[in-house]
Amino acid sequence: MALATELWKKLPLELVERIIDLLVDDHDQDPAYQWTTLRHTSRRQMRRIERHFLRHWVPQLTITLYSGPRCQIDYRLSDHANEDSFETGRARFQTLGAGLEDTHTLNNEEIRSLWGQYSFENRVAHLRLGEGVLNQGMTGGYIVNDTEIVGLEVGDGLDIVFDWRRTLDALLREEVMMRKLQTEMASDRKAKLAAESRWPPFPRIQRIVLVKQFVLDIQMAKRVAVQRHRLKRHDPSGSTTLGSLTHESRHLHKQPLPPSPPTSQPNRACCVICSRRTGPSIFEVVSCEESVVLSLEGWQQLSKEGLLDLYAEAYGWSCYRSLGQETNFEWQKTSKNDWLTVCSSSAEKLYGVRRWNPWF
Repeated sequence: MALATELWKKLPLELVERIIDLLVDDHDQDPAYQWTTLRHTSRRQMRRIERHFLRHWVPQLTITLYSGPRCQIDYRLSDHANEDSFETGRARFQTLGAGLEDTHTLNNEEIRSLWGQYSFENRVAHLRLGEGVLNQGMTGGYIVNDTEIVGLEVGDGLDIVFDWRRTLDALLREEVMMRKLQTEMASDRKAKLAAESRWPPFPRIQRIVLVKQFVLDIQMAKRVAVQRHRLKRHDPSGSTTLGSLTHESRHLHKQPLPPSPPTSQPNRACCVICSRRTGPSIFEVVSCEESVVLSLEGWQQLSKEGLLDLYAEAYGWSCYRSLGQETNFEWQKTSKNDWLTVCSSSAEKLYGVRRWNPWF
């Protein structure tokens, strides 16, 4: 190691920078690693990578504001990135309109009021990076989280301005943290299963076992750990609460919660969903949108049929978890078969963009 360090120091600066350029380009599909690690190799690389992010990844960032369970308002970069955005670090996003509900049901003042509720304890907006782009555009392959929109300023409700550097830094640092936690948790789970003689010898069956472990435990456990780390940094006293740990998502995060406060409005007679007035927590969004299949090592080498089977396996366990069927293993098999036989094509299943929906 010492010899390699000495040899590295003797290389011409131009050659060192060229080698780092190639390393950065080699990770062009991993913005988290580029930003959190490669960006700190030199001042030149920091400016180069930040300019690349402003041109390429900031336009791939979507900020979604929720109005209850039925309305999602997406904000995207309003114009092309320019030198002013690079120097000031401020980016302006504008809404593209609402989804799931008529766009005319909310006026500007109502949207501004929604943004007024945004806080550490009430993340009414989530961030998505690289929808349809990351992980070869595979379904559920993008980054989604409820990290802070740093330096947020709300205009007339249809546009917002924020610090894009610090916002991406918060998003991508938590992404890297979750990857490390996931690797550790998966390794511990494999060791535990092996110790109990329940770890299969065949790679295909190993992947199926891991998908189950990811869906039923690891996918949410890593987020709970990161959220608690975020809370500790924000308020070491512990007096602040995590708004993401909601009663609606308790079956996902599995954390103890105080009793729900009494509602001031009567519930509708038809169903729980129609009576719901809150937007989704990040745990609900992740359970619907994030694919655990893409957490498996070597998924890129699998055949289309192998990927479809794993996506179906994950869907089956997700239904098993969400619909109160914790002791019904047949339900998982039925849900998996339903997903495989649904009418949409293989391309739509593997390369679609899927958003959280309270009815599904």
